[in-house]
Amino acid sequence: MNTLLSSSQAIAFLLAVPPLGAVGDARPDLVGRVVRGDQVPVPNATVFIYTAGPRTGTGVVCPSCYPDCGKRARTDTNGTFRIPSLDPGLLFRLLVVAEGYESIYVPKTDPAAGEQTVVIAPLDAAKLKAPTRICGLVLNPEGEAVPGATVSPEGVARGGGTQWGGTDAFVDPLGVTDEHGRFWLYCTNGVDLVHALVEGRGLAKRWVELRPGRDHLIRMEEGVLVTGMVESGGQPLADVLVGVVTADRTCGNFFRGDELATDKDGFFALPNVPAGREWVLYTTMNSLRGRGAMAPRTFRTGKDGEVVKLGELAVTPGHRLAGRVVLSDGQPIPPETRMFLGREQAWDHTEVVLGADGRFAFTDVPAESVGLSVRIKGYQFSKRNPSLDWLNGGIVGRIAQDVTDLTLLMEPGEWRYDRGEDGPSGEDRQPREKPLRSVKLD
Repeated sequence: MNTLLSSSQAIAFLLAVPPLGAVGDARPDLVGRVVRGDQVPVPNATVFIYTAGPRTGTGVVCPSCYPDCGKRARTDTNGTFRIPSLDPGLLFRLLVVAEGYESIYVPKTDPAAGEQTVVIAPLDAAKLKAPTRICGLVLNPEGEAVPGATVSPEGVARGGGTQWGGTDAFVDPLGVTDEHGRFWLYCTNGVDLVHALVEGRGLAKRWVELRPGRDHLIRMEEGVLVTGMVESGGQPLADVLVGVVTADRTCGNFFRGDELATDKDGFFALPNVPAGREWVLYTTMNSLRGRGAMAPRTFRTGKDGEVVKLGELAVTPGHRLAGRVVLSDGQPIPPETRMFLGREQAWDHTEVVLGADGRFAFTDVPAESVGLSVRIKGYQFSKRNPSLDWLNGGIVGRIAQDVTDLTLLMEPGEWRYDRGEDGPSGEDRQPREKPLRSVKLD
């Protein structure tokens, strides 16, 4: 790990990326109105350019790192606003906040499309006083309010247990901070604790525990900048999607970063990666198709504000995984049946369409553990498959070389989670680290 630049300096480098619009293109103004549901204008609302993305293709910088991000305007007495001279090559995600109103995002906004109308709703005064409400304040490392931060409930503790996912019946699905950094969430009776993921523009994500009826102060960190260069045979590779996920996948600890593309020099810079954790860096198979594969790279982030320089990351020839899916009753594979291949370490997958004879082929697969899944109504993977994942119903195993004749058997039945107690024990129950193996057909 080298700490040669501060993260702020590195972000300044990212901001130097030239606009996407061609030289001489007109830079349109973003013009619009903010109103209530009854079309009454909302004065003194603030409209932020929160994040952006290229109109076509994949961005090489983070969504909040474009020069136009952070621009803002206030509405006048008629609820109108104007943000001048925006990059014509970008689409924008707006954040609209106003005192006494719920904050709202407006995705994929095109300034060239003409006047935008944004409808916002007043805050519910009764909810603000409810004993089951959660109130909080989100601040940046300098102690300043963070407008537009999202607070996303992912788990709810009730009684003696915690439910992860499907929490909308117990707590609001999302809270968004206003221009003073304040947010509110409303819970049903019986909720003891909410586990939430907090995200703010230009800041590292963090997990928080929130209790109904209390006020919370949440201070965010800048995070770590992760840089590197993707190459093959000494030549840089452009337009390769690079992402990071935590090695720890447990609820309340897992983080996933943005996927960004390498530039023409193969360089990438992933900002605001949470500090002090073990991570897996990966490149996506689809972005490398025809150019090879790259094994996941494990690394650890240090202190907040540091830079992790991973250096050159080599793309090498990938493997071919091919074979066929056989239905035990001899029926043909339904048209447009898709097989998904997911990587165990990386947060990445690809897919192919099975032929009528069940044939499939994946190319440029990295040497690692993978999972295969197919959904055909009325069928499930047979227990005779030696690479069956007995807990999840798919196929799992490791690829270390080309596999050209993998045969997988499906039989009538309904897939369900956990096949019961009649399967193998130990590592054979989920044989992720064993080579993918074919079923022996009669």
